[in-house]
Amino acid sequence: MLRESNVLKFVKNSSVMRPGYYIGIDPQKKLVIFGIRGTHTVYDLITDIVTSSDGEVTFEGYSTHFGTAEAARWFIHHEIGTIRQCLEKYEGFRLRLVGHSLGAATASLLAIMLRKRSKKELGFSPDVVSAVGYATPPCVSKELAETCSDFVTTIVMQDDIVPRLSAASLARLRNEILETDWMSVVEKADWKSIVDLVTNAKLVVSSVQDVARKLADYAHFKSAKGSSDIAIKTEPTSVPKKVTALQKEEGAYTVPEELFVPGTVYYLKRNIDDHTGSNDNRGQEYFSLWRRHPGEHFQKIILSSNLISDHRCDSHYFALRDVLKGLPMSHEEDLFR
Repeated sequence: MLRESNVLKFVKNSSVMRPGYYIGIDPQKKLVIFGIRGTHTVYDLITDIVTSSDGEVTFEGYSTHFGTAEAARWFIHHEIGTIRQCLEKYEGFRLRLVGHSLGAATASLLAIMLRKRSKKELGFSPDVVSAVGYATPPCVSKELAETCSDFVTTIVMQDDIVPRLSAASLARLRNEILETDWMSVVEKADWKSIVDLVTNAKLVVSSVQDVARKLADYAHFKSAKGSSDIAIKTEPTSVPKKVTALQKEEGAYTVPEELFVPGTVYYLKRNIDDHTGSNDNRGQEYFSLWRRHPGEHFQKIILSSNLISDHRCDSHYFALRDVLKGLPMSHEEDLFR
């Protein structure tokens, strides 16, 4: 809802390890806004793929191979001067970093990095920095997810796959499918459950394979050999590192180190009001907002028909609008400090 005149800088094009972004001013809330876009170009795909962690976490608390950490460092090196000038010009304003998906992870890690620096290094107080991420992927350790909860907020919508997508969660999904007693499912003749599971599982695999295929076409990458036990056999070279992250030790598969979405988490829950009619006779859909503790939840991929649509920006927008219109103004302001 910013006026065009209040958008001070807009960089539409992305490059490797640097998503598109803008810097703007919100005079009403006294905020300098640094907005970072989600996946949009092939360069963003590369940054995304680099986020395919092998599970190792640095002493700082985020993934060693997380591409968004490099993107956050780029912004510190190249835009800290612009941010400093804005905060000097607009005295009393705070810095709000915001993003969706890839941009949300970058914004959150950028806030964490800025908060760790001194006022002398930054030219402004680190206490004025906060971040709000929509559909943020897992990118930090549990300890860091908890310690940044005072200044980082993450919004997760219903069944969105991205906040649940990590090497560890894919490993659990694989094990869950392998350990399912399919004969008992068939004997129960629960064909709808079988069709839903296969369809949604195929959607997950196809989405991951599609990203990998685009990256391979662009960078001429070749998949490493020896991962046929995890890869989909019809296209064994198209599965990215996330799917092959399971490590085989002494004949048993081990789950990689867990990563979490950062900060205080708000969960957008879809509800159906059976007492209100709709065109499809399923009742009126509405959303409620639940606050979750940092470092908890969202470690399991939900194979629902909404796992992709719940990730979209407009889905978040309409769901949040549904929630916020029922809140007093004071509560609305409290959500995103």
